[in-house]
Amino acid sequence: MAASLADDALTTTQSRRRAISASAIGTALEWFDFSVYAALATVIGAQFFDSDNPTHSFLAAVAVFGVGFLFRPLGALFFGHIGDVYGRHRALALTIIIMGLSTLLLAVAPSREAAGILGPIILVLARIGQGFSAGGEFAGGAAFIVEYAPRRRRGLYGSIHYMALIFGNLMGAALVAVLFHTLSEEQMSDFGWRIPFVTGVFVAMLGFWMRMRLADTPAFTSEKVVRESNPLAVVAKTHKLRVLQGAGLVVGFTIANYAYVNMQGFIVTFGDLPATTVSVMYSASLVVQIALIGAFGALSDRVGRRPVLLAGSVAMAVVVLPAFWLVTSGQAGLAFLGLVLMAVSIGMYAGPFTTAITEMMPVETRYSLISIAYGLAVAIFGGTAGFVVAYLREVTGASVAPAFFCIAAAIVTLVAVLTLRETAPGHDRRAEEEV
Repeated sequence: MAASLADDALTTTQSRRRAISASAIGTALEWFDFSVYAALATVIGAQFFDSDNPTHSFLAAVAVFGVGFLFRPLGALFFGHIGDVYGRHRALALTIIIMGLSTLLLAVAPSREAAGILGPIILVLARIGQGFSAGGEFAGGAAFIVEYAPRRRRGLYGSIHYMALIFGNLMGAALVAVLFHTLSEEQMSDFGWRIPFVTGVFVAMLGFWMRMRLADTPAFTSEKVVRESNPLAVVAKTHKLRVLQGAGLVVGFTIANYAYVNMQGFIVTFGDLPATTVSVMYSASLVVQIALIGAFGALSDRVGRRPVLLAGSVAMAVVVLPAFWLVTSGQAGLAFLGLVLMAVSIGMYAGPFTTAITEMMPVETRYSLISIAYGLAVAIFGGTAGFVVAYLREVTGASVAPAFFCIAAAIVTLVAVLTLRETAPGHDRRAEEEV
């Protein structure tokens, strides 16, 4: 009997490790590509857009980057249905296939000089594919990890999902930093910018292999859960308020992340600092953020999700304006301080975020609800952020104009957090009774 219990415990531990690894690799890849594109926006802009003005080329590349966000809601609807009806692991396997193929397309896209208008068209198609697959990646990974987690450690386990996201971001930034350091400007333009995307293709292949070996989550296979044949119809009929509430939790977070990632391009373009220096500073700030995400995720298991989310949303609203002043100062030390301020505020909110948005959604429609809420917020606000920022800068003439957009979005998220019911076991009786 003792041996049997030990074997069951070992199997559970092994299952959790496999679930975490397989889920995390896709999330990491999504943000690896995200980070690489943002860090190389100036190079990509020069390759695909015919403009003698580097700022215009950079903004055009940022606009294409935003196109991917617009297709996230379609991906959310598609993968949400698959994940709630046929299983989380099947949806996750499919997302990483599409993500890998889209990354491959981006890696081989011909430049404007080589293929004319065809180059930008392929670039846009690649971003559409990445955005579509990303529409199901976050929700699937979140549900998978949280549903496999021990009940009273969900905050910590959920934070691993977002730590993987930032780790992918860090690896992308670090690889770009190495390339800028080792390759000449001409080599970066010729082939260097493609190397990270080729790397991403191999990561996608590994992730697909890992996900194909997974069993589905205990929550999804539980006899307590009534499977819905049309979860999207159930969402539309009974869960519209949850969608709005979930989207509200995402809005400020999305814009803060958008601003933070694109600070690399802003520091190079408007702060007049070398791209190599900026990549190193950004990578160091990501290390700070990863540590904080785990710490605040674990803290939410002790004090509840809401207090930590409230503190994080307030921090995102407060630090962004001074952070933008610092990163556009033209001084490396001040720019790094601005990056760290953003990293701290985002890390505080990110710690409990994945677990909170997962726990607030019922299991039978969880994949669809998270996908739709996350996809809508990211598409509407993240997808238009580049245009809004450009407009604000044109109207105000201020390099810190994006900060005002971030503050408004953070306030929306703060209001959403205030409406959130506490879901941490031990802090709410109903949380103890849920699957």
